[in-house]
Amino acid sequence: MLALVLAVASGACSGSGGAAPSPVARTGGTTPAPTPSARPQVTLEEAGRALRAVLAADEVLGSAAPRLLADRHHLLKQARDGHLALAQAAYDSAEAEGGDPPRYTWGAPRLLVPRSARGPVWFAAVVDRRDAAGRARPAVLTLVRQGADDWQVSSLSLLDDALPEIALDAEGYAAGLAEDDMTVAISPRLMAPLHATTAEEGAAGFSAGLIAEGPHTTAHAAEIAATRTAEKRTGCLNYDSIFAAAGYPVHALRTVDGGALVMYSLVRTTTRTIKIDPCAPYIPIPRPARGLTTMPYARKELRTVETQQYVSVVPAKESGEPARVIGYLGGITKVFVS
Repeated sequence: MLALVLAVASGACSGSGGAAPSPVARTGGTTPAPTPSARPQVTLEEAGRALRAVLAADEVLGSAAPRLLADRHHLLKQARDGHLALAQAAYDSAEAEGGDPPRYTWGAPRLLVPRSARGPVWFAAVVDRRDAAGRARPAVLTLVRQGADDWQVSSLSLLDDALPEIALDAEGYAAGLAEDDMTVAISPRLMAPLHATTAEEGAAGFSAGLIAEGPHTTAHAAEIAATRTAEKRTGCLNYDSIFAAAGYPVHALRTVDGGALVMYSLVRTTTRTIKIDPCAPYIPIPRPARGLTTMPYARKELRTVETQQYVSVVPAKESGEPARVIGYLGGITKVFVS
């Protein structure tokens, strides 16, 4: 499951290349550590056991040969939300192209377990993920509990930058933030729509100054504008690409400087349509999407849907600083051809 996602991940925005950023948190900050209160819904020990079980299944079943449908079913049962969409697409794409998804091994985790008094039970972890060549990238995972003891991976992002220091109480538990928390510069539930606006409109949008420029934000807007101009010049295709907040859970933790670490998802939908003038005989299917459709090309319209998972740092309220995207993983999960 976890090993499969990058089979369809977008290389342009994943921050690949160069040394892997350290998953060790930066030091400093002004917010005092929270005081322990009620017993946590999940203990550090329980979270550790749950994560070990998920990662062990990923390593063992992900490398099984021959690969059985039962193995695939078991791994997909450990996924949900955006991570399930990416894992399912990775399996389908690999099978259609007659190959195997990449296989990975996992390092020792650093647990970030919120002391939650109510709501869904979840925790995050930072884990080095190593590919077959031994190259490591730190990943941020969020796991959500279903039922009594059924844990599923909700999101997985690869870090492009180091995490800020997370505020921990005396027993080592983090402080979780509600989606509508207003004590930070951007409430967690608003991070996704503001990010989507920046990705579409760039520095000229109404969210300018709230989200930092970078490859996962304003660079998308520049790419969309350039592609529209190029397609308009040829007069053959109509091009549109929009971002929206996904309907998946948003998770957030307090940082020591009074800000937040937020994990959330976006959906990007890109449409290319041949104009009435048949100057373009067909629209080719992009390589990352070829395993998700049986059609070799589109004669009228091609629509691709990407699921994108992010980790961002939101500053403290009244700080005047923009939010920064520090982690990403995504890829095409649906293809529509007409």
